[in-house]
Amino acid sequence: MSSKQHKIVIITGCTSGIGAILCRLYRNDGHTVIGMARSAVAPDIAVDVTDYDEVRNAVKSIAEEYGKIDTVIANAGGGLSGATELLPIAEVEKQIALNFTGALNVVQTSLEFMERGGNAVFISSACALFALPYRATYCASKAAVNMAAFGLYMELKSHGIRVSSICPGDIKTSFTANRIKYADGGKRYGDAPKLSAQKIDGREYKRMNAERATKKIYKYCLKSKKPLYIVGIKYKALNFLRHVLPQKLFLDITARLF
Repeated sequence: MSSKQHKIVIITGCTSGIGAILCRLYRNDGHTVIGMARSAVAPDIAVDVTDYDEVRNAVKSIAEEYGKIDTVIANAGGGLSGATELLPIAEVEKQIALNFTGALNVVQTSLEFMERGGNAVFISSACALFALPYRATYCASKAAVNMAAFGLYMELKSHGIRVSSICPGDIKTSFTANRIKYADGGKRYGDAPKLSAQKIDGREYKRMNAERATKKIYKYCLKSKKPLYIVGIKYKALNFLRHVLPQKLFLDITARLF
């Protein structure tokens, strides 16, 4: 589908990072973009994506104003790290609510107003493809996003609505700084959760440039011909290895790396 065809586009997590850049790219191409985020200001809409009623009301108001929704991009999300055994269950529930339920809320409610030719995109993560130690909850929430996207892909294909999950690797945004970190490892893990987080955070200089990576994501959003796109050569290679190596060997290698 050509980027020149005018679209009504909803993008969550619009105030920073990938979401903010996607909003700009779509607007620069002449599309009508309505961003959603808790701290959004007009013309975008302040919405907590974990609140179904808020999302539903916002999406309905957009559809009533513009007559339809062409594209929805579920991008809002956050990170959580720490020893899985010791994470407060309330934080685990918040992570699932934001990354998975919040994404499903906005896509579900948008589909009601989407016609043949529409496009639903989930911005997932390379962490959806392979687990990392001390980030298991985040990985699980993103893996759930992929499964929802793949299910919708099958359900909607015959109805002419495209569904994709886009899995970027590490990108230089505020995401790392905003990740909720639990460093306490207790008697079992000691300093391991803290050291793992420091190792990951210390690779900031190796992360993909936000502008270039998001332009690639934008290209995939417009194309959306496949159920899965991976952003970053390194992560494509890791995904290949995940399929060819024995599971135990791949997990043991990942554990040593992280």
